[in-house]
Amino acid sequence: MTVTVEVYLTEGTRLFIQGQEKAYKGPKRRFVSPPMPPGQYTYTIKAIIPGPMGPETVTHQLEVRPGDFESIDLRPLGERPTADVEYEPTPQKVVDALLRLAKVTKEDIVWDLGCGDGRIPVTAAKEYGCQAHGFDIDLERVKDSLANARKHGLDKLVTIEQRDIFKLDLSKEPTIVVLYLLPSLNAKLLPQLRKLPPSARVISVAHRMADIKPDEQIVVDTELGEFDVYLWKSETLRRN
Repeated sequence: MTVTVEVYLTEGTRLFIQGQEKAYKGPKRRFVSPPMPPGQYTYTIKAIIPGPMGPETVTHQLEVRPGDFESIDLRPLGERPTADVEYEPTPQKVVDALLRLAKVTKEDIVWDLGCGDGRIPVTAAKEYGCQAHGFDIDLERVKDSLANARKHGLDKLVTIEQRDIFKLDLSKEPTIVVLYLLPSLNAKLLPQLRKLPPSARVISVAHRMADIKPDEQIVVDTELGEFDVYLWKSETLRRN
């Protein structure tokens, strides 16, 4: 398996990965490693960024596993988007599969952290009649989600908020949490996820949760390729 790393940079930046300069051009540069055996690896990523006061060197270390996709933004803060990860809609076939994997019922409360266009909370409410909440830091995604909920007449079951997902209190309300982030962001959320109520479930699309073995895992075949979907019980997360 390989590791894929996307790096966002200011135009004209020189990029070095593991000490080797890469000839990639443009603001978004993608590095794909050679096939790697299982294990943990640390990539050192260095950028020499042009500026009015002369070039600035920024170094970032990234821990990865084979199969990981990671994204880092080394642009100045004023040039970065609000969200930590570039928005990529979850294929509807994956949405349907992950909700079946979670065994959603009418009694569940689904939280989608980084809800995008709201298709996960909307589908959960529409198909299972449960309460569903979406959270996104990007105001445009929040507007999209609200429009989606209104379109389907689900205003009473679906709520959408513009929030920083790393500041949410997960200790009481949600029984199912859905993520489509990155491995590093999943790991950053772990302290909050470990506070979930007993019997709660966490679903991650495409990405692992640190080194915690999932309780269940499926592969969903779509027009965009195969998607791994992982499920962890809250008890499993607290034990690890």
